[in-house]
Amino acid sequence: MSVTVSAILAMAQNRVIGKDNKLPWHLPADLKFFKATTMGKPIIMGRKCYESLGRPLPGRLNIVVSRSYQNLSDIPAANMGNDAKILSDKSDTKTPENLLLVSSLEDAITKAKDVATQEGKDEIFIIGGAQIYQAALPLTDKLYMTVIHKDFEGDISLPQEYLDAWQETWREDHEEELSYSFLTLEKTA
Repeated sequence: MSVTVSAILAMAQNRVIGKDNKLPWHLPADLKFFKATTMGKPIIMGRKCYESLGRPLPGRLNIVVSRSYQNLSDIPAANMGNDAKILSDKSDTKTPENLLLVSSLEDAITKAKDVATQEGKDEIFIIGGAQIYQAALPLTDKLYMTVIHKDFEGDISLPQEYLDAWQETWREDHEEELSYSFLTLEKTA
């Protein structure tokens, strides 16, 4: 079975994707879309993205790429979350079984593909942050994107050239108080 490497992100119309290591908007429909799209499939994120979440996301393998953390015990226990499953029944470990730490994006993709294949899944996800998107988009086959039709202030933006090699294959528009569109893009070359 071939495993598709996908990325998922939300951005404002001015290409802002973050401010102070958080999303600068609150859009419940986007969170539901993210959950429905990634549930049960391995997700890959950078250390800062993981720290902003504060815990592993339930229902999927969370792979954190970090050069700062050398092993899982370096991750603050407060970030483990109460709903994380424990790797072993040893009382001295607080490591959730749905959390892996790797030192490179390549290792993360390899491990995610291995797990996806073992579990009969056909897709893995890159979920951020900015440095991981920059490194991963050239390795990515598919991009799920929520575009919020409003400008936001932020300190992290997605450069336009990251999107130049992509073609929209699906779109669903939502006209609400905060209008947005869900898009699926695939590589043109």
